[in-house]
Amino acid sequence: MKYAALVPEALVVAAAVALLLGARWRLPAYRRYRTRLPAVVAVVLLIALGVELWAGAAVATYFSGGLVLDRFALFVKAAALLAALVAIGAADWAAEDSPSISLAMPLLAVFGVMVAASAGDVVVLWAGLELAGVAGVATLALRRPDLGLRLLLLGTTASALMLLGLAYVYATAGTADLGGIRQALASSAPTLPLAIPVLLVVGALALRASFTPLQLAGPAGWQASPVSNGLLAGIVAAAALVAAIKITAAVGPVSGVFASYLEVISALLMLGGGAAALGVRSPRARAGLIAACQLGWILAGLATHYRVGTASAVFLLGAFVIAATAAPAVMGTLGTAEVALTGLGSLRPHRAAAIAIALLSLAGAPPFAGFFGEFAVGAALAQSRHLELLAVGLVGSTLSLIAAIGTVRVLYLQNPIEETRRGAPLPVWTRFSAAGAVVLCALIAAYSLFASPILSLADQGAEGLGLR
Repeated sequence: MKYAALVPEALVVAAAVALLLGARWRLPAYRRYRTRLPAVVAVVLLIALGVELWAGAAVATYFSGGLVLDRFALFVKAAALLAALVAIGAADWAAEDSPSISLAMPLLAVFGVMVAASAGDVVVLWAGLELAGVAGVATLALRRPDLGLRLLLLGTTASALMLLGLAYVYATAGTADLGGIRQALASSAPTLPLAIPVLLVVGALALRASFTPLQLAGPAGWQASPVSNGLLAGIVAAAALVAAIKITAAVGPVSGVFASYLEVISALLMLGGGAAALGVRSPRARAGLIAACQLGWILAGLATHYRVGTASAVFLLGAFVIAATAAPAVMGTLGTAEVALTGLGSLRPHRAAAIAIALLSLAGAPPFAGFFGEFAVGAALAQSRHLELLAVGLVGSTLSLIAAIGTVRVLYLQNPIEETRRGAPLPVWTRFSAAGAVVLCALIAAYSLFASPILSLADQGAEGLGLR
């Protein structure tokens, strides 16, 4: 029974490998059930989620401390599985180029997040982060190889900076274990030789988390597949955020060397993301910029370097990864231009509701999940006297909310237009996609309704990271 907690990871990897092998060898079962692959993958994710909630509650270590299953791992793994589940369920699979790869890569990215969340040392943490990043690049390169190459180069640069800093931290602490690093640094003074590598690690992770949602902002990003955009903006960004949370907790005793840097990055993301969202007309780009603003709130919670702030950031991370992953996927090809969404509320009510709720949650609109997460982070900022950062966040969220309301207005307050003027075909209506959109709406509503117990679990996760 001890290894039952690893069954979710095994199910996710097995499904991804089966999809890739089935497509490569054209197996009869693959050809027979090709149109039902999204439903099959959704069932696998649902089973993995059920096993995770049942077996993942126990605290245990595996592989000589390489993997540590605690409340933080349970929270992040459940959020990643839910994000992939609703994104796959609500996506328009007629708009995807290769269903097998477009399904397998999100599964591998989820596995990377699960590994990073359970990592007990920096090597396993780095491996999970890189796996999620490579899966996102592979999906993006299906339609836009140039964007995939650019993102790969950016990710490689950030990874090199991260490894350089981790090497020095390892040499200083004498161990690669995250808990051991925290104990070793507790007796170290925040000197300049230690500040530079720590700043490299935290800065590389913050930048890596931020430039994935920003990939949606440019015109070139609009031409990528919807699932790849959702994968990058949500799950891949979440992998970097998970690594940032674990690293900042490990180097918390010398938090003074990186807290100001995190404050600057979070302020730029919150204010810049909200302002830029007002200036773009593409709904997909707007979703990416609004997601970048909420990502800034998560980094702001980490900048407090207190348990309450980190717990609030973890709580907001759950709402972020669900909405940011699903929003571009549920838009489909209609996300390239605002005119394409005109009157969608009367033509595809389930999909329109999912788009509206996901965007409003990312923008922090009450009473959706993102609002409660940003409220918790804001309370932590006020408690730690980061009032200037709180003010910047409120301005950025206000701008994001105005941008999101603009998209909602197009969805519901404008009359439908002719197909030729829309510029993109309407998503194919199926019971599966309609159910996926409904589940997304219900999930965000449930996250809001049960915000208190979910925040309590996030607080237990922060405690499991060694924060007091």
